[in-house]
Amino acid sequence: MSNEKEKNTSQYSYPFEIRDNCLYVTTVSKRGHSTSKVCNFVPRIVSEKTVDDGAVTEKTLVLSGTHADGSTLPPVEVNGADLSNFNWLLDKWGAKCIIEVGQRCKDYLRYYILTTSDSAEQLTEYHVTGWKKINGEWHYLLPGDDSLNVILKGKLQHYCGESNYDLYDPIDAYNLFEKPPASSLVIHPLIAFAFLTPLNEFMRQAGCMPKFVLFLTGRTGTRKSTIAALILSFFGKFTSTDLPMSFRDTANSIIANSFSLKDVLTCIDDFYPSDNAEMKKLNTTAQTVMRAYGDRTGRARLRSDSTLMESRPPQGNAVITGELSPDIGESGTARYFTLELKEEDVDLGSLSVCQSEATDGAYRRTMYAYTQWLKRRYLCDDDHVEKLRDKLLSWHKTYRNNYYHHNQTCHGRLPEIVACLMIGMRFFLQFLKENCVIKQEDQEIELELFRKELYALADQQSTNVEHDKPVNIFIRKLYSLIEGGKVMITERNRPDNFDPYPLGYIGCQDEEYYYLNKDLAHSAVKKMCTEQGESFPVSAKALVKALAEEKLIKTTSSGNTVSVRYCGKNMRFIALDKSKAEQVLGME
Repeated sequence: MSNEKEKNTSQYSYPFEIRDNCLYVTTVSKRGHSTSKVCNFVPRIVSEKTVDDGAVTEKTLVLSGTHADGSTLPPVEVNGADLSNFNWLLDKWGAKCIIEVGQRCKDYLRYYILTTSDSAEQLTEYHVTGWKKINGEWHYLLPGDDSLNVILKGKLQHYCGESNYDLYDPIDAYNLFEKPPASSLVIHPLIAFAFLTPLNEFMRQAGCMPKFVLFLTGRTGTRKSTIAALILSFFGKFTSTDLPMSFRDTANSIIANSFSLKDVLTCIDDFYPSDNAEMKKLNTTAQTVMRAYGDRTGRARLRSDSTLMESRPPQGNAVITGELSPDIGESGTARYFTLELKEEDVDLGSLSVCQSEATDGAYRRTMYAYTQWLKRRYLCDDDHVEKLRDKLLSWHKTYRNNYYHHNQTCHGRLPEIVACLMIGMRFFLQFLKENCVIKQEDQEIELELFRKELYALADQQSTNVEHDKPVNIFIRKLYSLIEGGKVMITERNRPDNFDPYPLGYIGCQDEEYYYLNKDLAHSAVKKMCTEQGESFPVSAKALVKALAEEKLIKTTSSGNTVSVRYCGKNMRFIALDKSKAEQVLGME
Protein backbone atom coordinates (compact mmCIF):
# COMPACT_ATOMS: atom_id res chain seq x y z
CA MET A 1 0.00 0.00 0.00
CA SER A 2 2.81 2.40 0.86
CA ASN A 3 4.57 1.62 -2.44
CA GLU A 4 1.39 2.42 -4.39
CA LYS A 5 1.07 5.72 -2.56
CA GLU A 6 4.68 6.62 -3.36
CA LYS A 7 4.04 5.77 -7.03
CA ASN A 8 1.03 8.10 -7.33
CA THR A 9 2.45 10.97 -5.28
CA SER A 10 5.34 13.04 -6.62
CA GLN A 11 6.83 15.70 -4.36
CA TYR A 12 7.65 18.94 -6.20
CA SER A 13 9.03 22.18 -4.83
CA TYR A 14 7.34 22.72 -1.51
CA PRO A 15 4.48 23.52 -0.88
CA PHE A 16 3.35 21.81 -4.11
CA GLU A 17 2.98 18.13 -4.89
CA ILE A 18 1.54 16.02 -7.70
CA ARG A 19 -1.02 13.32 -7.09
CA ASP A 20 -2.51 11.37 -9.99
CA ASN A 21 -1.53 14.14 -12.42
CA CYS A 22 -3.34 16.78 -10.34
CA LEU A 23 -1.68 19.69 -8.60
CA TYR A 24 -2.02 20.04 -4.82
CA VAL A 25 -0.77 22.68 -2.42
CA THR A 26 -0.01 22.47 1.31
CA THR A 27 -0.84 25.48 3.44
CA VAL A 28 -0.18 26.31 7.07
CA SER A 29 -2.70 27.92 9.40
CA LYS A 30 -3.42 28.06 13.11
CA ARG A 31 -5.08 24.68 12.72
CA GLY A 32 -1.89 23.19 11.30
CA HIS A 33 -0.97 21.86 7.84
CA SER A 34 -3.63 21.14 5.24
CA THR A 35 -3.35 19.92 1.65
CA SER A 36 -5.89 20.97 -1.00
CA LYS A 37 -6.32 20.41 -4.70
CA VAL A 38 -5.47 23.34 -7.02
CA CYS A 39 -6.40 21.92 -10.44
CA ASN A 40 -6.89 18.65 -12.29
CA PHE A 41 -3.86 19.05 -14.52
CA VAL A 42 -0.13 19.72 -14.14
CA PRO A 43 1.22 22.54 -16.33
CA ARG A 44 4.85 23.34 -16.93
CA ILE A 45 6.93 25.86 -18.88
CA VAL A 46 8.44 24.21 -21.96
CA SER A 47 10.27 27.32 -23.16
CA GLU A 48 10.60 30.96 -22.34
CA LYS A 49 10.48 33.02 -25.51
CA THR A 50 11.72 36.58 -26.06
CA VAL A 51 9.86 38.17 -28.99
CA ASP A 52 11.51 41.18 -30.65
CA ASP A 53 9.31 42.96 -33.21
CA GLY A 54 11.75 45.79 -33.88
CA ALA A 55 9.99 48.28 -31.58
CA VAL A 56 9.43 46.43 -28.31
CA THR A 57 10.67 43.22 -26.73
CA GLU A 58 8.16 41.00 -24.97
CA LYS A 59 8.40 37.76 -23.03
CA THR A 60 6.04 34.89 -23.73
CA LEU A 61 5.86 31.43 -22.19
CA VAL A 62 5.23 28.19 -24.05
CA LEU A 63 3.29 25.87 -21.73
CA SER A 64 2.52 22.18 -21.92
CA GLY A 65 1.51 19.64 -19.30
CA THR A 66 -0.43 16.55 -18.36
CA HIS A 67 -4.13 16.14 -17.60
CA ALA A 68 -5.53 13.97 -14.83
CA ASP A 69 -6.69 11.48 -17.45
CA GLY A 70 -3.06 11.00 -18.51
CA SER A 71 -3.30 12.87 -21.82
CA THR A 72 -0.60 15.34 -22.83
CA LEU A 73 -1.72 18.95 -23.10
CA PRO A 74 -0.62 20.58 -26.38
CA PRO A 75 1.92 23.43 -26.29
CA VAL A 76 0.36 26.91 -26.00
CA GLU A 77 1.93 30.35 -26.07
CA VAL A 78 0.89 32.76 -23.32
CA ASN A 79 2.15 36.29 -22.74
CA GLY A 80 2.86 37.67 -19.29
CA ALA A 81 -0.29 39.78 -19.08
CA ASP A 82 -2.57 36.80 -19.76
CA LEU A 83 -0.80 34.26 -17.57
CA SER A 84 -2.41 35.40 -14.30
CA ASN A 85 -6.02 35.72 -15.47
CA PHE A 86 -6.13 32.28 -17.14
CA ASN A 87 -8.56 33.54 -19.80
CA TRP A 88 -6.52 31.49 -22.26
CA LEU A 89 -7.18 28.18 -20.49
CA LEU A 90 -10.59 27.37 -21.98
CA ASP A 91 -9.61 28.41 -25.51
CA LYS A 92 -6.30 26.54 -25.55
CA TRP A 93 -6.85 23.42 -23.44
CA GLY A 94 -10.64 23.12 -23.30
CA ALA A 95 -13.25 22.65 -20.60
CA LYS A 96 -11.68 19.50 -19.16
CA CYS A 97 -8.93 21.57 -17.48
CA ILE A 98 -10.51 22.84 -14.26
CA ILE A 99 -9.08 25.16 -11.62
CA GLU A 100 -10.62 24.48 -8.22
CA VAL A 101 -12.88 27.00 -6.48
CA GLY A 102 -10.91 29.07 -4.04
CA GLN A 103 -9.75 32.60 -3.62
CA ARG A 104 -6.08 31.80 -4.09
CA CYS A 105 -6.14 28.81 -6.44
CA LYS A 106 -5.22 30.92 -9.48
CA ASP A 107 -2.39 32.56 -7.53
CA TYR A 108 -1.04 29.15 -6.47
CA LEU A 109 -1.27 27.87 -10.04
CA ARG A 110 0.50 30.90 -11.49
CA TYR A 111 3.24 30.63 -8.88
CA TYR A 112 3.67 26.92 -9.50
CA ILE A 113 3.96 27.45 -13.26
CA LEU A 114 6.76 29.97 -12.71
CA THR A 115 8.66 27.52 -10.48
CA THR A 116 9.04 25.19 -13.49
CA SER A 117 11.06 27.74 -15.47
CA ASP A 118 14.49 26.46 -14.41
CA SER A 119 14.43 23.64 -16.96
CA ALA A 120 12.71 25.67 -19.69
CA GLU A 121 14.46 26.28 -22.98
CA GLN A 122 15.40 29.93 -23.59
CA LEU A 123 14.44 31.12 -27.09
CA THR A 124 14.60 34.43 -28.94
CA GLU A 125 12.27 35.06 -31.84
CA TYR A 126 12.52 38.02 -34.23
CA HIS A 127 9.45 39.33 -36.03
CA VAL A 128 11.44 41.89 -38.00
CA THR A 129 14.03 41.70 -40.78
CA GLY A 130 17.21 43.63 -41.50
CA TRP A 131 20.30 44.65 -39.59
CA LYS A 132 20.38 44.22 -35.83
CA LYS A 133 23.28 44.29 -33.41
CA ILE A 134 23.19 41.13 -31.30
CA ASN A 135 25.83 40.48 -28.63
CA GLY A 136 28.04 43.15 -30.19
CA GLU A 137 27.85 41.75 -33.74
CA TRP A 138 25.76 42.94 -36.69
CA HIS A 139 23.37 40.34 -38.15
CA TYR A 140 21.15 40.67 -41.23
CA LEU A 141 17.86 39.06 -40.22
CA LEU A 142 15.76 37.08 -42.69
CA PRO A 143 13.67 33.92 -42.26
CA GLY A 144 15.80 30.89 -43.06
CA ASP A 145 18.77 32.05 -40.98
CA ASP A 146 20.32 28.95 -39.40
CA SER A 147 21.61 30.78 -36.34
CA LEU A 148 18.65 33.07 -35.53
CA ASN A 149 14.92 32.44 -35.41
CA VAL A 150 13.22 35.00 -37.70
CA ILE A 151 9.48 34.58 -38.26
CA LEU A 152 7.20 36.61 -40.51
CA LYS A 153 3.52 35.81 -40.75
CA GLY A 154 0.71 36.05 -43.29
CA LYS A 155 1.60 37.35 -46.75
CA LEU A 156 5.17 38.06 -45.61
CA GLN A 157 6.06 34.37 -45.30
CA HIS A 158 7.62 34.37 -48.78
CA TYR A 159 10.57 36.38 -47.45
CA CYS A 160 13.54 34.12 -46.83
CA GLY A 161 17.29 34.29 -47.02
CA GLU A 162 20.16 31.90 -47.62
CA SER A 163 23.03 30.82 -45.39
CA ASN A 164 25.55 30.11 -48.14
CA TYR A 165 26.45 31.19 -51.64
CA ASP A 166 28.37 30.15 -54.70
CA LEU A 167 31.02 32.25 -56.39
CA TYR A 168 28.94 32.09 -59.58
CA ASP A 169 25.85 33.67 -57.99
CA PRO A 170 27.05 37.31 -58.33
CA ILE A 171 27.64 36.56 -62.02
CA ASP A 172 23.94 35.74 -62.36
CA ALA A 173 23.10 39.08 -60.73
CA TYR A 174 25.44 40.86 -63.15
CA ASN A 175 23.77 39.10 -66.09
CA LEU A 176 20.44 40.51 -64.86
CA PHE A 177 22.08 43.95 -65.04
CA GLU A 178 24.04 43.44 -68.27
CA LYS A 179 21.34 41.55 -70.22
CA PRO A 180 18.16 42.90 -68.63
CA PRO A 181 14.81 41.22 -69.34
CA ALA A 182 13.26 44.66 -69.90
CA SER A 183 14.45 48.17 -70.68
CA SER A 184 17.59 49.12 -68.76
CA LEU A 185 15.75 52.33 -67.81
CA VAL A 186 13.52 50.07 -65.70
CA ILE A 187 15.80 47.23 -64.57
CA HIS A 188 18.86 49.28 -63.62
CA PRO A 189 17.07 51.59 -61.15
CA LEU A 190 15.30 48.54 -59.66
CA ILE A 191 18.63 46.78 -59.11
CA ALA A 192 20.10 49.95 -57.59
CA PHE A 193 17.09 50.17 -55.29
CA ALA A 194 17.41 46.52 -54.24
CA PHE A 195 21.08 46.89 -53.30
CA LEU A 196 20.49 50.26 -51.66
CA THR A 197 17.90 48.73 -49.32
CA PRO A 198 20.29 46.77 -47.02
CA LEU A 199 22.04 50.11 -46.39
CA ASN A 200 18.88 51.71 -44.95
CA GLU A 201 19.92 51.21 -41.32
CA PHE A 202 23.21 53.02 -41.81
CA MET A 203 21.75 55.72 -44.05
CA ARG A 204 19.25 56.37 -41.28
CA GLN A 205 22.14 56.73 -38.84
CA ALA A 206 23.85 59.08 -41.28
CA GLY A 207 20.68 61.20 -41.68
CA CYS A 208 20.14 60.49 -45.38
CA MET A 209 17.65 57.61 -45.39
CA PRO A 210 15.76 57.05 -48.68
CA LYS A 211 12.43 58.87 -48.55
CA PHE A 212 10.68 57.74 -51.71
CA VAL A 213 9.18 54.70 -53.45
CA LEU A 214 9.69 53.46 -57.01
CA PHE A 215 6.49 53.44 -59.06
CA LEU A 216 6.53 50.83 -61.84
CA THR A 217 3.77 51.85 -64.24
CA GLY A 218 2.50 50.44 -67.50
CA ARG A 219 -0.55 49.12 -69.32
CA THR A 220 -2.05 45.77 -68.43
CA GLY A 221 -0.04 42.89 -69.88
CA THR A 222 3.33 44.63 -69.64
CA ARG A 223 4.39 42.21 -66.84
CA LYS A 224 4.88 44.85 -64.15
CA SER A 225 4.16 42.40 -61.33
CA THR A 226 6.46 39.80 -62.88
CA ILE A 227 9.36 42.26 -63.03
CA ALA A 228 8.66 43.41 -59.47
CA ALA A 229 8.64 39.78 -58.26
CA LEU A 230 11.94 39.17 -60.06
CA ILE A 231 13.63 42.01 -58.16
CA LEU A 232 12.07 40.93 -54.87
CA SER A 233 13.65 37.51 -55.45
CA PHE A 234 16.82 38.94 -53.93
CA PHE A 235 14.94 38.79 -50.61
CA GLY A 236 12.70 35.72 -50.89
CA LYS A 237 10.66 33.38 -53.07
CA PHE A 238 8.23 35.53 -55.04
CA THR A 239 6.13 35.29 -58.17
CA SER A 240 3.69 37.76 -59.71
CA THR A 241 0.80 36.12 -57.83
CA ASP A 242 2.23 36.17 -54.30
CA LEU A 243 3.69 39.65 -53.87
CA PRO A 244 3.74 40.83 -50.23
CA MET A 245 1.07 43.55 -50.40
CA SER A 246 -1.50 45.11 -52.71
CA PHE A 247 -3.71 48.17 -52.85
CA ARG A 248 -6.63 45.93 -51.88
CA ASP A 249 -5.07 45.77 -48.40
CA THR A 250 -5.91 48.51 -45.93
CA ALA A 251 -3.51 51.41 -45.56
CA ASN A 252 -2.97 50.53 -41.88
CA SER A 253 -1.99 46.94 -42.68
CA ILE A 254 0.45 48.13 -45.37
CA ILE A 255 2.14 50.53 -42.96
CA ALA A 256 2.25 47.90 -40.19
CA ASN A 257 3.93 45.38 -42.51
CA SER A 258 6.34 47.99 -43.85
CA PHE A 259 7.68 48.47 -40.32
CA SER A 260 8.45 44.76 -39.96
CA LEU A 261 10.20 44.69 -43.36
CA LYS A 262 13.32 46.52 -42.23
CA ASP A 263 16.20 46.84 -44.71
CA VAL A 264 14.42 44.68 -47.31
CA LEU A 265 12.50 45.56 -50.45
CA THR A 266 8.76 45.07 -50.68
CA CYS A 267 6.07 45.59 -53.33
CA ILE A 268 2.60 47.10 -53.10
CA ASP A 269 0.94 45.71 -56.17
CA ASP A 270 -1.78 46.82 -58.58
CA PHE A 271 -2.84 50.44 -58.25
CA TYR A 272 -5.78 50.17 -60.62
CA PRO A 273 -9.12 51.69 -59.57
CA SER A 274 -12.11 50.20 -61.39
CA ASP A 275 -14.44 53.19 -60.87
CA ASN A 276 -14.56 56.67 -59.33
CA ALA A 277 -15.54 55.39 -55.90
CA GLU A 278 -12.60 53.00 -55.80
CA MET A 279 -10.36 55.70 -57.27
CA LYS A 280 -10.99 57.88 -54.22
CA LYS A 281 -10.29 55.00 -51.86
CA LEU A 282 -7.07 53.91 -53.56
CA ASN A 283 -5.86 57.51 -53.88
CA THR A 284 -6.28 57.85 -50.11
CA THR A 285 -4.28 54.65 -49.58
CA ALA A 286 -1.60 55.84 -52.01
CA GLN A 287 -1.38 59.19 -50.25
CA THR A 288 -0.90 57.43 -46.89
CA VAL A 289 1.77 55.12 -48.29
CA MET A 290 3.68 57.87 -50.11
CA ARG A 291 3.75 60.10 -47.04
CA ALA A 292 4.77 57.22 -44.75
CA TYR A 293 7.75 56.32 -46.96
CA GLY A 294 8.40 59.95 -47.91
CA ASP A 295 8.55 61.20 -44.32
CA ARG A 296 9.65 58.02 -42.49
CA THR A 297 7.52 58.94 -39.49
CA GLY A 298 4.98 56.65 -37.88
CA ARG A 299 1.62 57.65 -36.45
CA ALA A 300 1.70 58.90 -32.86
CA ARG A 301 -0.62 56.69 -30.80
CA LEU A 302 -1.41 56.30 -27.11
CA ARG A 303 -1.86 53.18 -25.03
CA SER A 304 -4.95 52.73 -22.88
CA ASP A 305 -3.05 54.30 -19.96
CA SER A 306 -2.28 57.40 -22.11
CA THR A 307 1.45 56.63 -22.42
CA LEU A 308 2.96 57.10 -25.86
CA MET A 309 3.43 53.98 -27.98
CA GLU A 310 6.61 53.34 -29.94
CA SER A 311 6.52 54.83 -33.44
CA ARG A 312 6.43 52.32 -36.30
CA PRO A 313 7.45 54.02 -39.58
CA PRO A 314 8.45 52.08 -42.72
CA GLN A 315 12.00 50.77 -42.35
CA GLY A 316 12.59 49.17 -45.73
CA ASN A 317 11.97 50.33 -49.29
CA ALA A 318 8.98 49.76 -51.56
CA VAL A 319 8.10 49.32 -55.24
CA ILE A 320 4.55 50.15 -56.33
CA THR A 321 2.98 48.81 -59.50
CA GLY A 322 0.00 50.30 -61.31
CA GLU A 323 -1.57 51.13 -64.63
CA LEU A 324 -1.99 54.83 -63.92
CA SER A 325 -0.53 57.36 -61.54
CA PRO A 326 -2.40 58.14 -58.31
CA ASP A 327 -4.02 61.56 -58.01
CA ILE A 328 -2.17 62.73 -54.89
CA GLY A 329 -0.97 66.20 -55.85
CA GLU A 330 2.46 67.74 -56.27
CA SER A 331 3.72 66.79 -52.83
CA GLY A 332 2.65 63.16 -53.19
CA THR A 333 4.08 62.86 -56.71
CA ALA A 334 7.43 64.16 -55.44
CA ARG A 335 7.59 61.18 -53.08
CA TYR A 336 7.72 58.54 -55.82
CA PHE A 337 10.01 57.97 -58.79
CA THR A 338 8.34 56.68 -61.94
CA LEU A 339 9.63 53.85 -64.14
CA GLU A 340 7.46 53.24 -67.20
CA LEU A 341 7.31 49.71 -68.57
CA LYS A 342 6.10 49.08 -72.13
CA GLU A 343 5.16 45.72 -73.57
CA GLU A 344 7.73 45.99 -76.36
CA ASP A 345 10.45 46.64 -73.76
CA VAL A 346 10.21 43.11 -72.34
CA ASP A 347 12.45 40.35 -73.71
CA LEU A 348 10.51 37.18 -72.91
CA GLY A 349 13.48 34.89 -73.53
CA SER A 350 15.74 36.81 -71.18
CA LEU A 351 12.89 37.08 -68.66
CA SER A 352 12.47 33.31 -68.63
CA VAL A 353 16.18 32.81 -67.97
CA CYS A 354 16.15 35.32 -65.10
CA GLN A 355 13.05 33.73 -63.58
CA SER A 356 14.80 30.37 -63.67
CA GLU A 357 17.78 31.87 -61.81
CA ALA A 358 15.42 33.38 -59.26
CA THR A 359 13.60 30.08 -58.71
CA ASP A 360 16.95 28.34 -58.26
CA GLY A 361 17.83 30.85 -55.50
CA ALA A 362 20.74 32.55 -57.27
CA TYR A 363 19.48 36.05 -56.43
CA ARG A 364 18.81 35.18 -52.78
CA ARG A 365 22.30 33.75 -52.49
CA THR A 366 23.69 36.89 -54.15
CA MET A 367 21.98 39.08 -51.54
CA TYR A 368 23.39 36.85 -48.79
CA ALA A 369 26.86 37.27 -50.31
CA TYR A 370 26.28 41.03 -50.52
CA THR A 371 25.23 41.38 -46.85
CA GLN A 372 28.17 39.20 -45.76
CA TRP A 373 30.46 41.43 -47.84
CA LEU A 374 29.01 44.52 -46.17
CA LYS A 375 29.51 42.91 -42.77
CA ARG A 376 33.17 42.05 -43.45
CA ARG A 377 33.97 45.28 -45.24
CA TYR A 378 32.13 47.89 -43.17
CA LEU A 379 30.57 46.41 -40.02
CA CYS A 380 33.37 44.57 -38.26
CA ASP A 381 33.62 47.19 -35.48
CA ASP A 382 32.24 50.59 -34.45
CA ASP A 383 35.03 52.50 -36.20
CA HIS A 384 34.20 50.86 -39.52
CA VAL A 385 30.50 51.56 -39.06
CA GLU A 386 31.26 55.22 -38.41
CA LYS A 387 33.39 55.34 -41.57
CA LEU A 388 30.51 53.77 -43.51
CA ARG A 389 28.11 56.45 -42.24
CA ASP A 390 30.58 59.17 -43.22
CA LYS A 391 31.02 57.61 -46.67
CA LEU A 392 27.27 57.38 -47.24
CA LEU A 393 26.68 60.96 -46.17
CA SER A 394 29.54 62.25 -48.33
CA TRP A 395 28.38 60.38 -51.44
CA HIS A 396 24.78 61.42 -50.83
CA LYS A 397 25.79 65.07 -50.65
CA THR A 398 27.97 64.82 -53.76
CA TYR A 399 25.39 63.04 -55.94
CA ARG A 400 22.60 65.31 -54.70
CA ASN A 401 24.53 68.47 -55.53
CA ASN A 402 25.61 67.12 -58.92
CA TYR A 403 22.04 66.57 -60.02
CA TYR A 404 20.88 69.89 -58.59
CA HIS A 405 23.48 71.70 -60.69
CA HIS A 406 22.22 69.72 -63.70
CA ASN A 407 18.57 70.69 -63.07
CA GLN A 408 18.15 73.66 -60.74
CA THR A 409 14.40 73.99 -61.35
CA CYS A 410 13.54 70.51 -60.06
CA HIS A 411 11.56 69.72 -56.93
CA GLY A 412 13.77 69.61 -53.83
CA ARG A 413 13.17 65.88 -53.27
CA LEU A 414 14.39 64.80 -56.69
CA PRO A 415 18.16 65.28 -56.09
CA GLU A 416 17.75 63.19 -52.91
CA ILE A 417 16.21 60.35 -54.94
CA VAL A 418 18.98 60.50 -57.54
CA ALA A 419 21.64 60.46 -54.81
CA CYS A 420 20.15 57.37 -53.14
CA LEU A 421 19.90 55.38 -56.39
CA MET A 422 23.46 56.34 -57.34
CA ILE A 423 24.66 55.04 -53.96
CA GLY A 424 22.78 51.77 -54.46
CA MET A 425 24.32 51.24 -57.90
CA ARG A 426 27.77 52.21 -56.65
CA PHE A 427 27.65 49.60 -53.88
CA PHE A 428 26.31 46.96 -56.27
CA LEU A 429 29.12 47.54 -58.76
CA GLN A 430 31.76 47.72 -56.02
CA PHE A 431 30.50 44.39 -54.67
CA LEU A 432 30.82 42.87 -58.15
CA LYS A 433 34.31 44.28 -58.58
CA GLU A 434 35.57 42.96 -55.23
CA ASN A 435 34.12 39.54 -56.10
CA CYS A 436 36.06 39.58 -59.39
CA VAL A 437 32.95 39.75 -61.59
CA ILE A 438 33.96 43.06 -63.21
CA LYS A 439 37.10 45.14 -63.37
CA GLN A 440 37.73 48.60 -61.96
CA GLU A 441 37.39 50.30 -65.32
CA ASP A 442 34.12 48.43 -65.96
CA GLN A 443 32.78 49.67 -62.65
CA GLU A 444 33.48 53.29 -63.57
CA ILE A 445 32.00 52.94 -67.06
CA GLU A 446 28.82 51.23 -65.83
CA LEU A 447 28.35 53.82 -63.09
CA GLU A 448 28.64 56.68 -65.57
CA LEU A 449 26.18 55.05 -67.97
CA PHE A 450 23.74 54.58 -65.11
CA ARG A 451 24.14 58.22 -64.13
CA LYS A 452 23.09 59.29 -67.63
CA GLU A 453 20.10 56.93 -67.58
CA LEU A 454 19.08 58.16 -64.15
CA TYR A 455 19.36 61.84 -65.11
CA ALA A 456 17.09 61.24 -68.12
CA LEU A 457 14.51 59.57 -65.87
CA ALA A 458 14.83 62.28 -63.25
CA ASP A 459 14.33 65.05 -65.81
CA GLN A 460 11.08 63.38 -66.88
CA GLN A 461 10.08 63.03 -63.23
CA SER A 462 10.74 66.74 -62.76
CA THR A 463 8.25 67.44 -65.55
CA ASN A 464 5.72 65.13 -63.91
CA VAL A 465 6.02 66.93 -60.58
CA GLU A 466 5.71 70.29 -62.33
CA HIS A 467 2.59 68.99 -64.07
CA ASP A 468 0.99 68.29 -60.68
CA LYS A 469 1.61 71.71 -59.20
CA PRO A 470 -1.71 73.21 -58.07
CA VAL A 471 -1.09 76.40 -60.05
CA ASN A 472 -0.49 74.42 -63.25
CA ILE A 473 -3.58 72.30 -62.66
CA PHE A 474 -5.56 75.51 -62.10
CA ILE A 475 -4.36 77.08 -65.35
CA ARG A 476 -5.02 73.94 -67.41
CA LYS A 477 -8.53 73.54 -66.04
CA LEU A 478 -9.29 77.26 -66.28
CA TYR A 479 -8.41 77.40 -69.96
CA SER A 480 -10.45 74.24 -70.59
CA LEU A 481 -13.45 75.88 -68.93
CA ILE A 482 -13.01 79.06 -70.98
CA GLU A 483 -12.57 77.24 -74.29
CA GLY A 484 -15.53 74.96 -73.56
CA GLY A 485 -17.79 77.88 -72.70
CA LYS A 486 -18.36 76.55 -69.18
CA VAL A 487 -17.39 79.87 -67.60
CA MET A 488 -17.75 83.44 -68.81
CA ILE A 489 -15.06 86.11 -68.71
CA THR A 490 -16.38 89.47 -69.91
CA GLU A 491 -14.49 92.34 -71.49
CA ARG A 492 -13.22 94.82 -68.93
CA ASN A 493 -14.31 97.84 -70.96
CA ARG A 494 -17.66 96.65 -72.29
CA PRO A 495 -20.67 98.72 -73.46
CA ASP A 496 -23.23 99.69 -70.81
CA ASN A 497 -26.05 97.79 -72.55
CA PHE A 498 -24.40 94.39 -71.94
CA ASP A 499 -25.10 92.27 -68.85
CA PRO A 500 -22.01 92.74 -66.64
CA TYR A 501 -22.62 89.43 -64.78
CA PRO A 502 -23.78 86.80 -67.28
CA LEU A 503 -24.36 83.14 -66.36
CA GLY A 504 -21.04 81.50 -65.48
CA TYR A 505 -19.29 84.83 -64.81
CA ILE A 506 -15.93 84.51 -63.00
CA GLY A 507 -14.22 87.79 -64.03
CA CYS A 508 -13.20 90.09 -66.85
CA GLN A 509 -10.21 90.58 -69.14
CA ASP A 510 -8.14 92.90 -71.27
CA GLU A 511 -5.30 92.15 -73.68
CA GLU A 512 -2.76 91.36 -70.94
CA TYR A 513 -4.66 89.91 -67.99
CA TYR A 514 -7.57 87.78 -66.85
CA TYR A 515 -9.06 89.59 -63.84
CA LEU A 516 -10.57 86.74 -61.88
CA ASN A 517 -12.84 86.63 -58.86
CA LYS A 518 -10.71 84.23 -56.81
CA ASP A 519 -13.61 82.44 -55.13
CA LEU A 520 -15.66 82.00 -58.32
CA ALA A 521 -12.64 80.85 -60.37
CA HIS A 522 -11.46 78.47 -57.65
CA SER A 523 -14.96 77.02 -57.27
CA ALA A 524 -15.34 76.44 -61.02
CA VAL A 525 -11.99 74.63 -61.31
CA LYS A 526 -12.63 72.53 -58.22
CA LYS A 527 -16.05 71.51 -59.54
CA MET A 528 -14.52 70.45 -62.86
CA CYS A 529 -11.87 68.34 -61.07
CA THR A 530 -14.56 66.63 -59.00
CA GLU A 531 -16.61 65.83 -62.10
CA GLN A 532 -13.54 64.24 -63.69
CA GLY A 533 -12.81 62.11 -60.61
CA GLU A 534 -9.79 64.20 -59.64
CA SER A 535 -9.04 66.37 -56.63
CA PHE A 536 -7.98 69.98 -56.39
CA PRO A 537 -5.78 70.02 -53.33
CA VAL A 538 -5.63 73.69 -52.24
CA SER A 539 -8.01 76.35 -50.96
CA ALA A 540 -8.69 79.63 -52.77
CA LYS A 541 -6.41 81.49 -50.37
CA ALA A 542 -3.55 78.99 -50.82
CA LEU A 543 -4.04 79.08 -54.61
CA VAL A 544 -3.65 82.86 -54.76
CA LYS A 545 -0.51 82.65 -52.64
CA ALA A 546 0.96 79.96 -54.90
CA LEU A 547 0.14 81.97 -58.05
CA ALA A 548 1.92 84.96 -56.54
CA GLU A 549 4.98 82.88 -55.61
CA GLU A 550 5.20 81.59 -59.18
CA LYS A 551 4.85 85.19 -60.42
CA LEU A 552 1.84 84.28 -62.54
CA ILE A 553 -0.32 87.10 -61.18
CA LYS A 554 0.25 90.81 -60.71
CA THR A 555 0.95 91.77 -57.11
CA THR A 556 1.01 95.13 -55.35
CA SER A 557 2.36 96.44 -52.08
CA SER A 558 -1.08 95.93 -50.58
CA GLY A 559 -1.37 92.21 -51.46
CA ASN A 560 -1.93 89.64 -54.17
CA THR A 561 -5.08 91.20 -55.64
CA VAL A 562 -5.46 94.38 -57.71
CA SER A 563 -8.18 97.03 -57.78
CA VAL A 564 -9.94 97.24 -61.15
CA ARG A 565 -12.66 99.65 -62.28
CA TYR A 566 -15.46 97.49 -63.69
CA CYS A 567 -18.98 98.65 -64.59
CA GLY A 568 -18.59 101.82 -62.58
CA LYS A 569 -17.27 100.06 -59.44
CA ASN A 570 -13.83 99.46 -57.98
CA MET A 571 -13.46 95.70 -57.52
CA ARG A 572 -10.58 93.49 -56.43
CA PHE A 573 -9.44 90.64 -58.67
CA ILE A 574 -6.46 88.35 -59.09
CA ALA A 575 -4.74 89.49 -62.30
CA LEU A 576 -3.54 86.38 -64.15
CA ASP A 577 -0.84 87.23 -66.68
CA LYS A 578 -2.00 85.73 -70.00
CA SER A 579 1.46 85.42 -71.53
CA LYS A 580 2.85 83.58 -68.48
CA ALA A 581 -0.20 81.34 -68.27
CA GLU A 582 0.22 80.42 -71.93
CA GLN A 583 3.87 79.57 -71.25
CA VAL A 584 2.66 77.08 -68.64
CA LEU A 585 0.28 75.56 -71.18
CA GLY A 586 3.03 75.37 -73.78
CA MET A 587 5.33 73.66 -71.28
CA GLU A 588 2.62 71.10 -70.46
